[in-house]
Amino acid sequence: MEHSTSSATSTPMRVLVVDDHPGTAETLVRAIARISPNLEVQSASDGESALKQYNGEPIDIIITDMMMPRMDGIELIEQLRKRNGGNALYSILITAYDVPGLKETARRMKVDQVLIKPFPPERICQIVSRALERTRPAKPDIDPPNKLPVHRLLIADDNPGNIFLLRRYLQEDEYEIVTAANGQETLQILRSAPFDLVLLDVNMPEMDGFQVLEQIRNDPNLAHIPVVIITAARLDPVDMQYALNLGADDYIVKPFDRRELMGRIHTRLRVKEMEDALRRRNRELSLVPEIGQMLSGDFQLPVSVPLILRRIVETLAALWGALSMTDAQGNLGRETYFFDGEQNIQPAQMDWNAFLPQIHENRRGWVLKVKHGDLPWSGSARLLAVVPLFSGANLLGLLLLASKQPDAFSEEHLSLLQVIAWQIAMAVEHARFSGLLNKSAS
Repeated sequence: MEHSTSSATSTPMRVLVVDDHPGTAETLVRAIARISPNLEVQSASDGESALKQYNGEPIDIIITDMMMPRMDGIELIEQLRKRNGGNALYSILITAYDVPGLKETARRMKVDQVLIKPFPPERICQIVSRALERTRPAKPDIDPPNKLPVHRLLIADDNPGNIFLLRRYLQEDEYEIVTAANGQETLQILRSAPFDLVLLDVNMPEMDGFQVLEQIRNDPNLAHIPVVIITAARLDPVDMQYALNLGADDYIVKPFDRRELMGRIHTRLRVKEMEDALRRRNRELSLVPEIGQMLSGDFQLPVSVPLILRRIVETLAALWGALSMTDAQGNLGRETYFFDGEQNIQPAQMDWNAFLPQIHENRRGWVLKVKHGDLPWSGSARLLAVVPLFSGANLLGLLLLASKQPDAFSEEHLSLLQVIAWQIAMAVEHARFSGLLNKSAS
C-alpha cells in the first residue's frame, strides 16, 4: 500500500508542458499529473529552457504553445525529436489563434494534435490518456491511464448532407457522434444513453424540432441536456422567442459557419460541465442532512448502516463502501457492514487491523492509492478513502470508500466523509448509552 503522495516503482512516463504563460502551464501540469501515478510531469517557460531541462533524456509527450519567444512550438517539437534517442514522441501544439495554414503545417510536420485556446484542462487530459496507451505498452504493475469520457453529441436532422458536414466539423474535436433522422428517433436515442448536447433541426418528419424540444424539457431525465436549434434560415423573431421559451439554449443558421458552430458548442459544453459539477456538489452536500435524518430515528446498526453506505456509494459514484465497528478489545473486522454495487468483494477477507497504526497517526482520515496486489481483497479498487470513527479518544469504527478512478476523492470529499463518520459515531454512542444496540443485538 502507498499514500497518494508516493511515486510509482516503475519507470515513469515523461510529459513536458511548455508555455510562456505560467498560469496555463501550472493548470495543465496539475490536471495531467492526476491522470496516473506513473507520470512525471514538468513545465518550462520557453523552448530553450525545455531543451536544457531534459538534456537528452527521452520525453514521451510534449505539450507546447505555438507562439513563444526565440523558438516557436513547431521548432521545439522538431528539436526534441532529434534529441529523443529514438523514443516515440507524441506532440500536442496549442495556440490562441487559428491561423490559416497552421493545421496543414502541423500535419506536414507530423504534429499529433493541434488545440485552439481556450479549452478545458479535461480536453488535454483526455488526449494525454490516449497518447499514453500509444507511446508505451502498459505493464502489469502499472495502473491504466484514467481515460476521461468523450463528449457524446446527438445530431437530429433528416438531411444526410447536413449530418455529413456536421460530422466532419465535430470529428476534429473527437466527439462521439450519434445521429437521428426524425423526432421520434431523437427522443428514443436520448432516453437510451446519456448525452452532453443535442443539435436539433427544426424541420423533421413525424415530429418537428419544437415538439421534440418541448418533450426534452418536460422530461426530468433529459431536461438538463443543452439543445442548440438548427434552422435553414434565420428564424422569425416570434419563432425564435418561441424556441427560447421552450428551453432552447442557442441556435445556429445553415449554411454553417464552422467557427461560429464550434464556438457555440464549446460554450454550451463548458456551461453543462459547470452545471453538472454544481449538481454533483449539491447531491454531495445533501448527504449530511439526509444521513442525519436517517440516524435520528430508531437507529440500529444492522438496518441503518447498510442504507447509509448505499447512499454514500451512489452519491459519490464509488465502487463500494464498508464500515467496521470495534469490539470490546478495540479490534476491527468482527462486525462489518458493506455495500457493493458489483458484488465482487468479500468483507470477511478484509484485514481491517492493518489500518490501526495509521488510524492513530491520522485521526482525520486519508486517501490511499492501491496498486495491483497491495490489497488482495480490494478487487478493482484503485483508491480508498479511509475515515476513522472516534468518540473522544475511543476508536469506534472505520469507514472505507473505494473507487476505480485514481483521482476520485478530493479533499472536499474527505471532509464530507469525516462529517458523516462523526454523525455515525454520535449515533452509535447515543445508542450504546441508551441500550438500543444491546437490544438490537439480542
